[in-house]
Amino acid sequence: MLENFIKAIRGRINRPLGYYQDICVRCGACIDACHFYVTSHNPAHIPSYRMMLMKKAMKTGEGKPNRLLSWWRDSSPPDAAMAAQLERAVWDCTGCRRCVVFCPFNLETGQMVSAGRYAMYQEGRGLEMIAEIGNAEIAKAEIIGDLKEFYIDQTKELETRLQEEWRPGVRIPVEKEGARVLYVPLVGEHAVIPVAKLFHAAGEDWTMSLFTATNHSWFTGDMAKAKQAASGIVDEARRLGVKVIAYPECGHASRTLLSYFESWFGDQIAGIERINITQLTARYLAEGRIRLKPGAFDTPLTYHDPCSLGRSAGIYDEPRTLLRAMATDFREMTPNRELNWCCGGGGGLIAQPEMKEVRMQGGQPKVEQIRRTGAKWVVSACENCKTQLEDLNEHYELGIEVKGVWDLVADALIV
Repeated sequence: MLENFIKAIRGRINRPLGYYQDICVRCGACIDACHFYVTSHNPAHIPSYRMMLMKKAMKTGEGKPNRLLSWWRDSSPPDAAMAAQLERAVWDCTGCRRCVVFCPFNLETGQMVSAGRYAMYQEGRGLEMIAEIGNAEIAKAEIIGDLKEFYIDQTKELETRLQEEWRPGVRIPVEKEGARVLYVPLVGEHAVIPVAKLFHAAGEDWTMSLFTATNHSWFTGDMAKAKQAASGIVDEARRLGVKVIAYPECGHASRTLLSYFESWFGDQIAGIERINITQLTARYLAEGRIRLKPGAFDTPLTYHDPCSLGRSAGIYDEPRTLLRAMATDFREMTPNRELNWCCGGGGGLIAQPEMKEVRMQGGQPKVEQIRRTGAKWVVSACENCKTQLEDLNEHYELGIEVKGVWDLVADALIV
């Protein structure tokens, strides 16, 4: 049992990950940091236990059993119970990295989970929908030429409607050579309209990508496919000669842009700045390129720190600066910033329908945070977070509205 998993995980555990397994002293500091464990009390959700499970599987058949090491160095193969625990350990995880903050050694258990997901998928145990979406993102690059005309026509229709409903001069350029900013959207008008308004107000020279920012192969731990999915965006940026690649309100996508592009593409992205749209918007405000109506919103609101933008990218101040420039009643959750509770929707779990019950259970700490603020609006800068917050709102009857930072900025712009 788990022969393919064992082979794959041995191939993925490099020297740093091997060190993580050896350095972990099972001190327990990570136990109550995990939103899944504090609501389920399932040992498979303990970050250090995840590493122990994978280490035991890796050591199967190595050496002879002895009393000291018999738990994880065993000549017998993993049984069905251990396989089930491993599956829960690697898939019931959002990769939020809250456990890393509490770990005295800063061990990156999320990287272990990524390796474990990839290895478990080689066994046919995984979230099939996530992998299929990832494959579709790769396939799009192969047929982008056939889709280009349709895509541009659809964008022109949206541009015309936006000119009629908002400002005559607003544009949504596509395939514009020499533009300064390449904006890579999400699927849907909601990811284009607020940004088109923002760029118009800032007088930005921009163009919209033919691709989307999401990268579901990253969720499955398949880094070769994740790089392949992102390569079309890099090729497009180089072909158009842009100076900046801007990503939308999407945590995992922005994490790949900010944390992985350099190692994936090296000199290919030399001289091209990579930035999240929230960072870019805050820069516009600081430089006086946009103005926001003070006191535009008097509804009590709070901000949810997306894990991939906060703990993994350090984007804390920019959304708060923007919200305080527009809102009169901004309330912080407790805890917040690097200690903020994950909403429970990351790690690709949103894309898999059968994971909803797990998500709702794991989101309980976030629900309690929201309730304590008394806020009526919960604002975030991540698409997956907003979807999860909407689901939590319905499931727990919170009576809130979920907003994006860019939604509020677009409505508060002084043009």
